[in-house]
Order: sequence, then structure tokens, then C-alpha cells
Amino acid sequence: MFRLQIELPHVKQKTDWDCGLACSLMVLQKVLGNKFDNSEYEEICAKKNFGSSVWTIDIASIFTEYRVDYIFCTKTLGVDPSYGQNSFYEGTFTLDETRVNRLFSLAPQLELKVDKRSVSLEEIILRLLKGYVAIVLVNSNVLICHWCEIFSPNKLRMLTSCICASNQSDYCGHYIVLCGFDADKRYVYYKNPSFNEVLCCARYDMFESARCSYGTDEDIVFVKVEEPELLKDTFINTKNKI
Repeated sequence: MFRLQIELPHVKQKTDWDCGLACSLMVLQKVLGNKFDNSEYEEICAKKNFGSSVWTIDIASIFTEYRVDYIFCTKTLGVDPSYGQNSFYEGTFTLDETRVNRLFSLAPQLELKVDKRSVSLEEIILRLLKGYVAIVLVNSNVLICHWCEIFSPNKLRMLTSCICASNQSDYCGHYIVLCGFDADKRYVYYKNPSFNEVLCCARYDMFESARCSYGTDEDIVFVKVEEPELLKDTFINTKNKI
């Protein structure tokens, strides 16, 4: 059976902009357990001065403060100026561009672990097997939970959509925490901070479309949370399964 699920606490976002912070909380609460201090976390966030516009490099900078084992992979080192034309960033883009570009330029001095490259689904699966979870930036207009699709309206998972509310843009950036997979059924398992349900599920192809959509830069932050639940050598013939 080619299946893995890493257990994480579920944290629901409080507003329409803090999905990335909610994802970071799920990961930090898993890593630190009862040593996690919410007051300390809030102080760290306030010091970062990102306000209500959280970019992936902000999440990476939070993990740097906690000295956790992480790596932030992205196709773009900095802000793609073409995003300024997208209504999703309306009202914040100019300030965000300056602040975020500065963080990228200072990444070595700030000890931010950034790697400029795309990541394959195979690598994501292999990192999950090594005890990592992944905070992934997706286009929520593309990502639909498989369980929400197939269950009837009177089922628990259909109480509400498990994606963030859409807007007038084709792109709606949203963070999720990838925490498992089923290679036989070709699903990934993830935590969606916009939803009350503790676990969501998406087909491989839908997940790939959502995370590789224009606007995401294929941003992904891998964080080591535990030793793998399955031995690497039990995941047989990986390339044929994925």
C-alpha cells in the first residue's frame, strides 16, 4: 500500500489574508509541541512588518526565527512585476514589491534558505517520505477537494467549500499544507486553513495544476516535522507509481 499521512494539528485562518500564517502555525505546533508559545509567535510576526500581505518568503523568515529545518523553493527570486496587473494584488503591490525584493536580496545575511528552482511531484513525494511537510502556494480557483466533489450536499464535507472564496481574478493565491499522499489512488492529502475539516484530498493532476498556475511562482516550503512513518525502501518503483 503506497500511502502516507503525517498528522498535523489543524489551524483555521481568522481572516481572508492569513492562510499562510495559519499554515505556519500548523507546522510549528507540530514541531514544537507544548513548547510553542503563541505570544512569542505574534511578536515575531509583528517584527516582520508584513501587515496583512504575507508572501512565501515571510513564512520562510518565520521558520528561520525558530531554527527549524526548512527549504523554500521558488521559480522567481523576487516579485514578478507582471503581477502588478493582477487584481488579486490590487492596492498592495507597490509596497509588497519593494519589501519582498529587499528580503530576497538580503536572504544570505538573514539566513533565509531559498533555492531558485522548480520542484517535481516526485521530489515532493520523496520529501514526504523523509518526514517533511510542504506549505504550498496554490491557485485556489483551480484546487478542489476530491471529497467535496463526490459527497452529496448533506455530507459533512459539503457544509462549505474547502477553497478560499474566489474573486474577479483568474488567480486567487492560497496556502495549504501538504501532509500525505496515496500513490495507488493518485491523491495528495493536505490541510486547508480556510476549511473546518481536518483533511482534504486532491488528485495529483489537479494539485499540479493548482500549484503550477501563473501567479504561484511554484512556491513551496518544505519543513522537517518528524522521522518518516514509512521506510524509504518500502516505497517501491516510485517513478512508475507517481
